[in-house]
Amino acid sequence: MLNCQGHERRLLQGTGVFVVKLVLIVLLLVIVFGIGTLARVFFRMLPGSRPNASRGLDGRSPSSSRFGNEEKVERMLACSVCGVHVPESEGIEAAGRFFCCEAHRK
Repeated sequence: MLNCQGHERRLLQGTGVFVVKLVLIVLLLVIVFGIGTLARVFFRMLPGSRPNASRGLDGRSPSSSRFGNEEKVERMLACSVCGVHVPESEGIEAAGRFFCCEAHRK
């Protein structure tokens, strides 16, 4: 006869240790996340730590390029013939329609 009860006990003992380790890991992650969140909230409350609302996270205005040049954003319009989008200043407007080139205007 085989004694199966001893094998069951050993399996259950290993499972208990695994569950305890898993719970500790999850608890540690929750604590680390909570500390990070509290630190973020605390540092945002300090005077002068918030970026200006009209500026991006890097402190530049949204219309500035990455090199610091202030540029006006130009509208892109679709050609009435082929549908390609080109800057408004580079296209041709005729008879109330917009074209990407002189060939499409004719």
